[in-house]
Formats: sequence, C-alpha cells, structure tokens
Amino acid sequence: MRNLVPIALCFFAITVAAQGDQVTAYVAGMTALESADYREAARWFEEALEYNPDHADAHFGMALVYGSNSQMHDERRASRELERALRIHPDNPRYLEAQLAALRRTMPEASAFSATDTRRPTLASRLLRVDSTNALAHEELALNAFLEFDWRRQMARRQGGWNPDEERGTSGAANAARRRAEEHLIEALKSNPQRVETHRLRLRVAALARDDHALERAAYGLAATLPDNAAAPLYQGLVAYRKGETETAEEYFTVALDAMPRSERRDFQRIAHLLRDEEEELLSADSTAATEQFWRTRDPLLLSPENERRLEHYARLALADLLYADYRDGTRGWATPRGEVVVRYGVPDESGRWMGADFSAKRFGTLERWVYAEQEENDGFSLLFEDPFRNGDFDFMSSAAGEDDATRARSLFNTVPERFAYRPVGGLVDFAYSAIPFKGDAGQTTLVISAGIPLNPAVSMTSAELSFNMKSGAFLLAPNGVPQSEVRRETERIRTNSVVQSNSGAMLTEAFVVNAAPGTYTLAVEFEQPDSGRIGIEREAVVLPDYGASELSISGLLPAFQIEEGSQIEALSSGWIRRGDHLIRPAPRMEFATDEPIYLYVEAYGLALNSGQANYEIEAILRPVDDAGVITRTLGRLLGRRPPAAVSVQFSVSGRSADEGQYVIFDASEQEHGTYELTLRVHDQNAGTSVETTQTLQLDPP
Repeated sequence: MRNLVPIALCFFAITVAAQGDQVTAYVAGMTALESADYREAARWFEEALEYNPDHADAHFGMALVYGSNSQMHDERRASRELERALRIHPDNPRYLEAQLAALRRTMPEASAFSATDTRRPTLASRLLRVDSTNALAHEELALNAFLEFDWRRQMARRQGGWNPDEERGTSGAANAARRRAEEHLIEALKSNPQRVETHRLRLRVAALARDDHALERAAYGLAATLPDNAAAPLYQGLVAYRKGETETAEEYFTVALDAMPRSERRDFQRIAHLLRDEEEELLSADSTAATEQFWRTRDPLLLSPENERRLEHYARLALADLLYADYRDGTRGWATPRGEVVVRYGVPDESGRWMGADFSAKRFGTLERWVYAEQEENDGFSLLFEDPFRNGDFDFMSSAAGEDDATRARSLFNTVPERFAYRPVGGLVDFAYSAIPFKGDAGQTTLVISAGIPLNPAVSMTSAELSFNMKSGAFLLAPNGVPQSEVRRETERIRTNSVVQSNSGAMLTEAFVVNAAPGTYTLAVEFEQPDSGRIGIEREAVVLPDYGASELSISGLLPAFQIEEGSQIEALSSGWIRRGDHLIRPAPRMEFATDEPIYLYVEAYGLALNSGQANYEIEAILRPVDDAGVITRTLGRLLGRRPPAAVSVQFSVSGRSADEGQYVIFDASEQEHGTYELTLRVHDQNAGTSVETTQTLQLDPP
C-alpha cells in the first residue's frame, strides 16, 4: 500500500476534527510512514487512536503500515484497520481503493470472476459510485470481464466454436464481456496512463482473443506512454513477429533482452527443456556451442538473416507470461504448466474448459483440455489440466494410481521436447526442384539444383522483362547445421524467356551449383518474394557420391529444357549452367509435355583410353510403365492389343578424356501421356564394361 502514502499525506488535513496532541501524533505518523519508518509510524498512529478511537485516517494509516512490504506486514491487521476506517467513513474513496488493493493482494486473480465470492467486483463497483474515474476500480472490472470472456469463449468452443463476430448465443456473450473489458481499460488508462498493470491486462485481452491488431495497439500504447519500461520492446517484438516482420522483431527482442535482469534473460535463453537426450549431452559438454547448434539446425528460412525459430521461442515466452503469470506470488507465465506447454508446442489447435463434478474421484474443480493436431511427422496429442480449487492455478491432472496426465505430460516432454511448423504470413508455396550430383574438382562433388518457382497468376507475360523482386538460394548443410556450400541470388527483373508454362501454371526456372566433399548433407532450396510475402522452402537429406574411383561410373541424370554446345555460347538467364562445353537449362523435375523435346544430360567417369582416345556407346530407352494388372494385360494380348511402344536413342562417341559429358534428346510427340521408365546405359567399348541408371519420367498432355 506504499503507493497510497502520498495520497494520504495530501489529504491528512481533512481528517476528523481533533485538537493538540491528537493532530501532532497523526502528522508524525504520516511523516514516519513517508520515510518508510513503519515501526515509528505505527507508534504515532496508536497514540493518535488513544486520543480518538474514531480517527478514521489514523486507522487508515495503520492499514498502510500493515500492508507495507516490511517486517510490519500483516494482511489480517491491515484488513481489520481498513474495516474500522470504512465503518467511520463508508464512502471514502481512499479507503475503498486500499481495501480493493488488499483483496487483490490476498485473493487469487480468478476470484475477480467467481460465482461464490463477489467481493472484488462488488467493491470495485462501489468505489466507482463515489469515484467514477478510479483507475484501480476500472482495472478490476476489466479483469472481471476478461475472465468472463475467457470462460464464455471456452464454453463456445465446446459448443462448436467461438466466433469473434457473433452477437448472440455463447459467442455473443463472450464478445460482450470482451467489449466491457476494453471499455473499462480505456477508462483506467485515461485516469492513470502510467499504470503498467493496466497496459499488461490490455495486452492479455488482445492476446487471448488472438486479435493481432488490438495487440499491436496495446503494445505501442505501452511503449508510447512508458518508453523506458523494459517490457515494452518485448511486446513490440511479439507484435512484429506475428505480423511477419522478422527483422523488426529481431531488433525489438534484442533491446528487450539487453534490458532484462540477468535471471529473466537466462529464462529466455535457456534451451535445456527443448532438447532431446543426445542434445542434452552436447549442452552439458559445451553450452554455448550446443545452443548455437540448436538454433542453427532449426532455422527454417536460411535466406533471411533472422532465425525465425528463435524468434518464435521469444514470442512464445512473451505470450505465456502474458496469459499465465501469477504476479501475486511472482510466478512467471512460462514457469506454469500451461505456460511450459505453450513454450514447447505453441498455442493449442483446440481447447475446451468445463466444470468437474466427479464425486467418486472427489474432483470438483475446473478441467481444461488442449488438443494438438497431427503435424508432419509428429502424431497429434492432447493434454488435460485441472484447477481443483477453481482459483486459476491449473496443473496437469494427477492420480495416485496408474498413469495420469501428469505422468503422460512428462513422458511426452521427453519424447517430443518441442513442436514448430514455420508458417509465414504469405503462406508456404510448394515448388518443384531437382538435385543432380556430378563429379567436381579436387575430389569434391558438384550438385546441380534446378528450381521451378511458381509465379503469381496475375503476372503479365506481355513484356520482355518483368519487375520481380525475389530472393532465392540453395544451401548444403552439414549435420550440425553449418552451411558447407551455398548460393544466394537476388532478382529485381526477370526475362520472360526464363518463364516456363506448365499444366500447373507459369514458373521461373532458377539453377544453382554447390560443391562439397562426398558425404551426407541436408539440402535446402528456398525462395522469398518480399512484395507478396510468398515463401517456398524445400529440404531433403542428400548423399553426395564419391566419383574418385577409377572404375566406370556415371553421374546423375539431369533433365533439361534445352542444351547448347560450344564454349562461346552465353547463358540467356540465371536458369542456365555450364558443364564443360555444354550450356544447359535444367528442368526442375522429370516431367515434360509430349509436344516438347526431352533433353537429358549425363557424364561418364573412368572411361578407358586407347591411344589417348575414349570410345563408348550411349543408349537411352523410354518405356511406358504398365500399371494394368495381370488379367488386364493377358486379355489385352488375347485381343491382339500391342503393348505400348518404347522410344530409344543409341549412338557411339569418341572422346579424348576419361571423363565425358553427353546428352540425348527424345522426341515423345507420338507417345501417350503417363508414367514412363527411363533407362540410360553407358558402354565403354575400350574396356568392355557398362553402367546404367533408371529413373521415372512423367509425360503430360500438350
């Protein structure tokens, strides 16, 4: 109650009429109280009350002493002194405000909205009747409406879903409660714009409603009013991240972390609870290196300088603290069971709350179930929380016998320590790509990547060049997440002859070349269109073969839209690569229309030389894949139907190197569309050895 002391000093002149020693004792008590000398203040107030037991302000002064954060703290005695003061002056707004503050200190937040104990909202309403602008009373009624909104929103979800725009039914009642909360918060901030707790409640209302616009207004309202508040940049970072402004979010979170006390910063930077067992061993060995590797291997978009997964972690911590912190006992939101789940897995896909009344199990509290849907390789799961005393203190439901939700949750934390799916604001766009290995220089392997980046259907192809702001790149990552080779590209204008029309629409073709030692890597191919917010990310594990052996081998088979020969030929766009004297425009997949030529590029390594000359033969066969069953094929033969014809290309080549690159061209114009099996064979005529590779190829209608 120390914040009420200056108010009390300002108003001590209107105390109950008294003379001489009574006034002297009261003034001395208030002076000692202002100096935080609580024992001395209590002595003087007691003396004033000896002169006049009905000295209301002296009782109020004693309440301030017992409500202080000192050795004199005694909530019972503080409450008793406030009641005595209010019996003398029942409509004194200072006394009512102090009593409301005492109830907020001693009662759980959930009691602000309770069917069995209405002291807090009743007292707040009583205070507003005598002081319509009282900030604390408005904040208390805003909290009451916020908790009602939360409860009714959960009820609506159990009845089929909460609709934030509905005016009737359970959703309508929830939305009305939210509006009341916002109205009281506006009035509270008008009266006391410097009160941090009111700003935080405003943020909580917006966060619970998942209203990013309201959250932004609340965050920037806090920053504008209290620019030196350490929490302001944290919430601004949360807003920026949810808007997809990762660079801005990074800046705000950095400022927030720098301003945090060391203990709080440790909570934000701690990753132990997000690790698997094998990663925990690395953390214990070298925490700095393990932390760096943890975030590096989880960075979803390598094209951006920010790590979106780490930003998500900071955003989850901020959100968990907003929604679940208990400032009455100093518990941060991320340290509560529900907050821990949010930090690990994000907000649930579904949630529902209901009253428990299981008499056999002696459970009469509030239950809340969170459901997480299946996600990529992770199974879906649900978690059940229980608030047995209905005071807002939710924990995992436990049982004295057998496996319960508390045990199940801890087991889940061990097997699935975290859950994250990158969802940019503009959405993730699927795109085709191919990655074909070739022999590189100095014992390395070259990987040629071709990407087909889909264009917005609204893009016009009438001009020779298009303004097209785009970033793209290919990254070859070691198991620890460190890039071993990468290519980044920024495009401001593209030529329309770099665009390919396919059945799925127009796509820009990009080609990248990366080099690394033979081994196992993760390949990441990405693009980002900042103007539209469209992002494409593809990742896969790749094995780069070792082409250093002396025996005959062949590279991967590279599909292409076009191949030109000649060292003087220049590429027409960034979608081309050069291999020796061959200029190649790679295709992003083994898929072609029947009315276009099919180019396939391959390299043979380790050819035997006879008098300095390599002699070899290339044969390529394109056969339809017969998906018909045995009976269908047999009936077809009995009826005289011929099996689909194959297309083949065969030619002999002479060269002067043990490593040779060649290409074949198929004319598939007479073929039916469908799936084909492509076999390419290289026969070394000097050594009498052969090697071949087989792949699937798709033919589409013209």
